Amino acid sequence: MSQFENQFGSSAGNQVQDAVAASQDEFGAFERFSSIQEKFGLEKIEHDGGTDFDSTTGNVTLSGNVHIRSTLAEIFADKIRFDSVEKKLYADGDVSIYKDDGFVYRGDSAVYDTQTGEIDAAKLRSTIEPIFFEAGDFDTATKDISVINLRDATFTTHDNADYDYHFSAREMQIYPDDRVVMKHVKAYVGDVPVFYFPRITQAFDEELGYRFTPGYRSNWGAFLNNQYGQLLGDHSILTYHLDLRTERGVAGGIDLTSRRFRSNPNIGKFQAYYAQDSDPMRTIRGTSEDRSDVEDGRYRINLQHRIYLPGPEESTFYVDIDMNKLSDEFFYQDFFPGEFLIDPQPDNIVNVVKQFKNAELSIMGRFDVNDFFQTDTRSPEVALDFVRHPLWNSGVFYTGTNSLGIYSESLADAYERDSRRRVKKLEGDLREAADPNSDLLIDVQATTDMLDGLNSILADTGFTRFQSYHELSMPRTYGGWLSLTPKVGAGYVAYSNIDGPQPDTDGSAIVHAGLEASGKFSKDYPGVNIPSLGVEQMKHVWQPYAQFSFTDREEMGNFKGIDRLVPSTRPRPLDVPEFTAIDDLNSWTVLRTGMYNRLYTKRNENAYPWLAMNTWIDTFIEDPEYDRDFSNLHNNIQWNPLPWLRLDMGAQLPVAGGDESFTESNTRLTWMPSSNFEFSIGNRFLKDHPFFEDSDLIDVRAYLRVNDNWGVSMYQRYEAEDGTLETQQYSLHRDMNSWSSSFGGVIRDNRRGEQDYGLFFMLTLKDFPQLSIPLDVDPNPGN
Repeated sequence: MSQFENQFGSSAGNQVQDAVAASQDEFGAFERFSSIQEKFGLEKIEHDGGTDFDSTTGNVTLSGNVHIRSTLAEIFADKIRFDSVEKKLYADGDVSIYKDDGFVYRGDSAVYDTQTGEIDAAKLRSTIEPIFFEAGDFDTATKDISVINLRDATFTTHDNADYDYHFSAREMQIYPDDRVVMKHVKAYVGDVPVFYFPRITQAFDEELGYRFTPGYRSNWGAFLNNQYGQLLGDHSILTYHLDLRTERGVAGGIDLTSRRFRSNPNIGKFQAYYAQDSDPMRTIRGTSEDRSDVEDGRYRINLQHRIYLPGPEESTFYVDIDMNKLSDEFFYQDFFPGEFLIDPQPDNIVNVVKQFKNAELSIMGRFDVNDFFQTDTRSPEVALDFVRHPLWNSGVFYTGTNSLGIYSESLADAYERDSRRRVKKLEGDLREAADPNSDLLIDVQATTDMLDGLNSILADTGFTRFQSYHELSMPRTYGGWLSLTPKVGAGYVAYSNIDGPQPDTDGSAIVHAGLEASGKFSKDYPGVNIPSLGVEQMKHVWQPYAQFSFTDREEMGNFKGIDRLVPSTRPRPLDVPEFTAIDDLNSWTVLRTGMYNRLYTKRNENAYPWLAMNTWIDTFIEDPEYDRDFSNLHNNIQWNPLPWLRLDMGAQLPVAGGDESFTESNTRLTWMPSSNFEFSIGNRFLKDHPFFEDSDLIDVRAYLRVNDNWGVSMYQRYEAEDGTLETQQYSLHRDMNSWSSSFGGVIRDNRRGEQDYGLFFMLTLKDFPQLSIPLDVDPNPGN
């Protein structure tokens, strides 16, 4: 077979060979043409029609279901002409171009540049999620399609041949996965023009344009919240807010969001909001708060940003800024309840960070900007942390932490005032009780202890602290089933310039030794098949494990630290580098033993985790917090036998008893017995915790799809501990092709005899261009 036949197939080869035989003058041109596949960088050429070879220009035209494949695209057309000078393909007749990035283009004709990957087309039809469009003229700027230019374009987001609405634009630029820019735009409902826009810029994945939220809320009255978002340059979104509340007055502000950091929602945003509150003393229904310091001019100013140095490109040297100035402690609770639930006391930090291959150096300042919150300051704190990494090829791994800082802590203003009032009263009671003529009877010792406790809280707290800890570990595997990791570490913590209660010593050494051990065993059960539970064969993998941890540190005595433990239901870490409450790090000797069981089944020819269960308990030889011999028995279960059935459960049980023992479980079952019905029930149970109230909270969620257009849903939350049905919400959903709507009611009971009632209505256009008209009693995203 000739070289030409190898490149274009025997049919094309025979036709051209016949043409060459008829004219020997064309033989030289044929030789040039025989290498055209290599010249154009094509991987495949197929067709079942004629071949026309122009010996003057060296161009070739193939016809009849032509199929061309290059490294960047695949092209189908009735006819394709190869221009050997420009290295372009001219396609005509029912043209389809499939790009390697997943985009598909269809039209009457197109020009494809094999060198750059650019496309120039006429009467093209295509889609770039979520837009369906067609254009009289079309071209791409680069082979990776960073910009698509359209002229005389018609587009919609309604994926139906008889779309309900569409837009026409004289010029249109599409930046895939980013935004679309349109000029001279007409909006149509059906075939009727309803609006004209000189220019529209819309991001694909951001909520731009106008949105308004009417509704009613007990502490707002009737409200109408308005926002309008627009692109500011290529990298930012500017959103304006204007909110009207009958019981609170007028409020407004701006949000500036950098789209450069959209993968990280915690940075790249500035927010400013001001409310002229007509009723600042109004409390959330069912709560009692001292609002004597709250004024009617209320505001927030927030900046969360990252600045790369020297910039603007990403680098390992940067500054993180998290600054939040509020007018008062109730501002989030009153106007941004969703943020209040997540972060009721926002921080104020500036952190300069330099990252290395195995380490990170940071200089952090924490500031007391809002004096109505209790907070600690760091002026500054310098830290050098080393991640766990191997030391050369020794098999030994190293990790370490180092910090030096100036620390202080200040109480919230209202709490400090209240504590000082209580101190004065207790002091007065003691003086009166000491008067032999007084009739006041009090427990002098209890009152004195209470007074000492309050004075300790009110005492200034501050110090300079140096901390350094270094640890070596050496993981080893024996026999393919036994893993052992011995650890040894040492460190030192030193304090100076101490304000407040003095420690027994200004410095203390930390010594740590530990051993982690685990084994891995498995057994196959090829005969186990339970189709109803998605089981096709079974494999049991079990891993017994143990962790011994010994830590010794001299006690600090009556010392009031800043980085200290807070009440929690979760166990404390047993590795010193993970123990962030440095000032509360005490001696311990703990043995943790457990078993990790997993059941795998075969699914799509792969191992599928059918069931996982991790069970463990701590044995305290020396308890760092209480006087326990054993911890609770912990058990975590994940069961996902089928795509429509899942159970997650985390529980701990007081098997050993003791005053500090408690019971906790967190369980959720999700079940979808049919494609039209989904049901979920969850329970959080807590009993006898030394710090937290007992709770037996049950929540139920259900959704029923009645037909293609209608659905109903419900949500209930019930606190069984005191018999309160805290929340009821019932909704009716309607799919209206291009739009979706929801209507429902909600009832909330805060367990103090007060109830909130509300109705909500939401009407949303499904895809871009977005317009949302939600009516909600509680505009609290995610709540």
